[in-house]
Amino acid sequence: MRKNNAKRTALCGILAALALVLMFLGGTLPFASIACPVLASLVLIPVYIECGKHWGWLWFVAVAALAAILAPQKESAVLFAFFGYYPMVRKYFGRLPKVRKCVLKFFYVNAMVFAAYALMLYVLGLTAVIEEFDGVQLWTLAFLLVMANISFFVYDLLIDRLEIVYHVRLRPKLKI
Repeated sequence: MRKNNAKRTALCGILAALALVLMFLGGTLPFASIACPVLASLVLIPVYIECGKHWGWLWFVAVAALAAILAPQKESAVLFAFFGYYPMVRKYFGRLPKVRKCVLKFFYVNAMVFAAYALMLYVLGLTAVIEEFDGVQLWTLAFLLVMANISFFVYDLLIDRLEIVYHVRLRPKLKI
């Protein structure tokens, strides 16, 4: 059992480092502040499949804390803190009837978007985010929210596909 925990710890450590590298890339390009937390959250897939949900939550908290401290783009760190655990949580939505599942998923993403940006604007006072929203018209924000919902739909499908690829191609090679 001890050897198994050592392998799990090593896997979680390596994948946490990969997620942090992705979070560091969030400051390189303008759109990367949103794309990199999404990519970092996908790294959670092997963690919760191989190690379970308890290790998955520990991994998420560790990466979110380190990203908040170390990541140059704090917007990325906040977005990861609000969305990084979604690959694990989406399993709970899967047990619901299809219509209720879709409604709850989109309620979740919209609530998290509003909560994350309210935190960034009103609590943390991130000047870069405030400058981005300064002078933006309401219809532009509505359009961005619609695009966020479309992106979330694609992200949700991507998680399904990546879990299949992981089980079929990558998991047999890990030997954990």
